[in-house]
Amino acid sequence: MRQIGAVLEGTRNIYWRMSAWNNLIYYARLKGVSGRAVDQRARRLLTELELWERKDQPVGEFSRGMQQKVAIACALVADPPIVLLDEPTLGLDVQAARTVKQWIRRLSKEEGKTVVLTTHQLDMAEELCDRVAIMRTGKLIADQPTAALLQLFQGDHYQIQLDAALESDHLAELAPRLGSLRVLHANGHTTLSGPIVDQDELMAVIGALHASGAPLLRVEKAEPTLEEVFVRLMEKEDGE
Repeated sequence: MRQIGAVLEGTRNIYWRMSAWNNLIYYARLKGVSGRAVDQRARRLLTELELWERKDQPVGEFSRGMQQKVAIACALVADPPIVLLDEPTLGLDVQAARTVKQWIRRLSKEEGKTVVLTTHQLDMAEELCDRVAIMRTGKLIADQPTAALLQLFQGDHYQIQLDAALESDHLAELAPRLGSLRVLHANGHTTLSGPIVDQDELMAVIGALHASGAPLLRVEKAEPTLEEVFVRLMEKEDGE
């Protein structure tokens, strides 16, 4: 049991009526670890996670982000080499999610632990994971290093950036010509991103944008995001 630590979705691996300190000591003893070393490790974890001042408070009185920190500490108190994280940022605010992601990086990069992460947040998987496996209805449809997975559809993936933010009515008129291109809005620009099969299709899209008066800024081949790769893989599965 000491080989694996787990953080379950919804902080289901902590006891809300117990204090943060007692949760950690309980899990350490459950894994057969006790003594001064455990006390020192529990103190260090709670201090680093900014929970030491509230160590004696029932976990049920904590915020969702603080409860997640306690769950992480419980998973790490026996110093396992493998850590399982199930939706670790689900329901957290931006700051709490950022703290959790920093800890995931630390566990992997600085402490050399193997971290197995399950998540529906593909941007987080792309940001944190060295390798990604994608499952659908119990079937494994991809299992590759993240960098290799992102290159699967690189050859026919384009980004078309416009020098303006298009209104929804304008985009609705263009929709039949844009196909499966995703529409992104940022910093006063609209970007169309996705697969374009060949030069004829590319020129047709550019022609439609030009005819509608959309100001074209740049067109370039680009690496798809993990979310876009996921969508392409799902479409490929549906077509088989």
